[in-house]
Amino acid sequence: MEEGKGMKKVSIEEIANALGVSKTTVSRALSGKGRISEATRARVRAYLAGTGAVPAVRNLPLEERVTHNLSMVIPRHFVYLDLPFLRKSMGGISMVAAQRGYDLLLCYAGTLDTQQLERQLASRKMDGVILSRAMADDPCLDLLRQYHLPFVVMGRCEDETIPQVDNDQVGAACEMTRLLLRLGERRIALLVGNTAYTVNMDRLRGYLRALAEFGIQPDQQLILTGVESDAQRANALETILDQHPDCLLCGDDRLAFDVMQTLHSRGIAVPQQLRVASLYDSELIAGMTPSVSAVQFDAERLGSAACRMLLDLLAGKEIQRRQVEGYQVILRESTK
Repeated sequence: MEEGKGMKKVSIEEIANALGVSKTTVSRALSGKGRISEATRARVRAYLAGTGAVPAVRNLPLEERVTHNLSMVIPRHFVYLDLPFLRKSMGGISMVAAQRGYDLLLCYAGTLDTQQLERQLASRKMDGVILSRAMADDPCLDLLRQYHLPFVVMGRCEDETIPQVDNDQVGAACEMTRLLLRLGERRIALLVGNTAYTVNMDRLRGYLRALAEFGIQPDQQLILTGVESDAQRANALETILDQHPDCLLCGDDRLAFDVMQTLHSRGIAVPQQLRVASLYDSELIAGMTPSVSAVQFDAERLGSAACRMLLDLLAGKEIQRRQVEGYQVILRESTK
């Protein structure tokens, strides 16, 4: 009998519940990838052998599973945010996909919740996947490897074998910080989001690199990470202002927008009393008064490049595994 045919199928969730481990752990044991112990892998293998079951994963020949759909995976908390970067990159993906006869599906995933992606994979709804944000230790990667589905990551991955398209976040953060230092600022506060996302870690790396170039020792009280929610943004600004910085360097446009509004409500004049800059530019902050200095990336181009890379993978073409797009620093009224 063909291997797996007629045998009992068991889901990842069923295996996880039976062994008292997470679905991510089971996924890594099945894929052979990821950081888990050999003892845990052996437990999963022993469970399958003991029950006579096989994982409910179908590896059909490519011609039997062509859907002409691609899926874009978006972090679940993005649902609650109005992010120009996401809209523009999605537009770039959709445009290239349509040109080659593909449609785009959306999928939401969190660090602990990959159910929607699991359903799409199990139902064979797409031919390939684009992950919109790179994360350290991302459970989505394990799932995609398990299902042997081609995928591309927008952002930097430590695993250099993973196809990835990224912006030069380190270089951009370094250059913006360097320009602020040349303006005479020395106490530059940095506010960024969750450093589980490599984009935020790279922004921190660029900031620290510029300080080192100027011989400045980082002040940990001027560095706040994990600033994501409205409450966290409010608390972060309160904490940072107590440190009397010369300048606020915000990790993204949404954070810069909230910071500018709060400073205005408190009567703190920008740039006369405090300079403000952002490591991502959008209409959200370019149209403020005063307009905010920022790093400009082409999000639509990034999405287009990611989609082309994925479609080339699907076509069996040789690709460059890591592609890096450039940036431009735009100085406006907030840093004059």
